[in-house]
Amino acid sequence: MVDGIIPINKAVGTSSFRVVSKIKKFLSVNKVGHGGTLDPLASGVLLVFVGRATKFSKYALDCSKEYLCKITFGHSMNTFDLEGEITGEKKIPDLSLDLINYHLSQYIGEIEQTPPIHSAIKIKGKPAYHYARKNIDITMNPRKVRIYDISIIEWNGLDLILKISTSKGFYVRSFADEIGKVFDSLSYLSGLSRTKVGIFKKSESIDLENLFNLDLKESNLNNIISTPDKLLEDFGAIQITSDLIDKFVEKKPFCVKDLKKHSNYRVYDNQNNFLGTASFSNSNNSLIRNELYKIHN
Repeated sequence: MVDGIIPINKAVGTSSFRVVSKIKKFLSVNKVGHGGTLDPLASGVLLVFVGRATKFSKYALDCSKEYLCKITFGHSMNTFDLEGEITGEKKIPDLSLDLINYHLSQYIGEIEQTPPIHSAIKIKGKPAYHYARKNIDITMNPRKVRIYDISIIEWNGLDLILKISTSKGFYVRSFADEIGKVFDSLSYLSGLSRTKVGIFKKSESIDLENLFNLDLKESNLNNIISTPDKLLEDFGAIQITSDLIDKFVEKKPFCVKDLKKHSNYRVYDNQNNFLGTASFSNSNNSLIRNELYKIHN
């Protein structure tokens, strides 16, 4: 039984669903999911969760992300990216790097951002793109997101290439559509690569083709697969003795000596194997299990 996270370096042109489907077939497992969709036109880190790890995929959505994006000036698109149709054209002003840097710096910190209508955000039980494709007007409410850092990689007078570090919920497409207007022009997202999700980097992810070239009878998947605790760096960490494992599994409260108080914990056995997560209860000053990963014999 295969359990864990496989960081895939997704290629342009492949959907996240297709990647999951292919890995499910390759590994011959029933449970496979991903931790945050990458559009077909985007490349980079796609975290694929296998087996018992699938219940931890929600934590990938909360992780910080890093992107390398190309924003093309002079036109706007109805989808804010290359997949759409041109909706406007406007002259590109002569912009200096200093001026671009100044305006980009105004975005660092917490901002309000309106998601694109061509997105998977649910509105009345259906993804927003369902309404967009039928030309049904809907209101996309702004959300608070955070930009940790923005740096210019290249500006050639037409294309602006940026590296952006963001919180969860940030839409690069919305940012790409907005930034042109800041400079009295129009713009859209013409290239995107997700270079980091939490601690998982694109440079350390595996191409789908390379994964499929592995001989699973001889290769050790431990070289490419990670346990889901790698996503939980903000959690506290505790190690429990063998006599507490049954209580942990059965979701019975248990106590640990010299506990440094956190709201949530990664739980390990005395061999440092990841068992799952637990939360602290103030009412009885004890811990109780949340997600169970796996118990090692």
